[in-house]
Amino acid sequence: MWVSPDSLWVFLVHGCVIHIVDLVPGKERVRIKARIVRLWKVPAFLNPNESGSIELVLVDYKGGKIHASVRKQLIHVFESRLEEGRVYEFSDFSVFPQSGSYRTTLHRYKIGFQLKTVVVAAEGDDISQFGIKVTSLAEIVARTDDYKYLVDVIGLMTGISAEREYVRDGKLTKMVVIELTDDTGKCECALFGEYADELSKKMGKSAVSGLPIVVVQFAKVKIFRDKASLQNVHNTTRILINPEIAEVEAFRNSIAVHGIDNDLSLSMIGDRLRPTFEEEFIHNIFYVTY
Repeated sequence: MWVSPDSLWVFLVHGCVIHIVDLVPGKERVRIKARIVRLWKVPAFLNPNESGSIELVLVDYKGGKIHASVRKQLIHVFESRLEEGRVYEFSDFSVFPQSGSYRTTLHRYKIGFQLKTVVVAAEGDDISQFGIKVTSLAEIVARTDDYKYLVDVIGLMTGISAEREYVRDGKLTKMVVIELTDDTGKCECALFGEYADELSKKMGKSAVSGLPIVVVQFAKVKIFRDKASLQNVHNTTRILINPEIAEVEAFRNSIAVHGIDNDLSLSMIGDRLRPTFEEEFIHNIFYVTY
């Protein structure tokens, strides 16, 4: 088989493309081709006005996902070269064990960008746009302890609470609770701050009739008073309302098969959350350390 000199040079210098699932520490001269499905900055610990790192979630065409980090000292090197939603080939990076209270992927390891890391834009129509891996609501409510991995859920929004405001650290914080329903059950999801605003804006822009279908990606599972529910993670969680994606189309078919009627009006969740329960939500840290 004939190999062009350029392709041979790339292979010798940067290695062969491997699947994300096969990434382990110690492998040399490897590349991955992946889409950045999520990108955000984490504020510096001692100065929240500065960025302490850039965090990314990458997915390849096989659906494998891995977390990646750009440390503070390298932000100026890579910030302008990375864009959420784009596909790149990455090489010359480090791989080390994942840690932290909450993790964006099930991969045992994460990627660390180095000064020598190479990032090259690439084509990737065969790579998922969002890399959604759906967890059923029944799996969520069955949990009896906090889950260290962030989850993706899709549900029909069958209820919503009144928006409330709290003063925390001298700042006004909004909170709204939504009830999600799929063909396995129901689960509540608490949204704080900008996520409460984002939900309201996206619902206002949705032109689809009936109950909205909501995708909540990278949500954390919390146990409050022996009950499992979902909660957003600051800067990390993604909310989509009625998106035209394959996962939502599959969800529509699923609820139709199970006779769930989405041609209803949205009901208000009553005053089920007592003040002390709400305060417990508010006093939990929304940031995640990776």
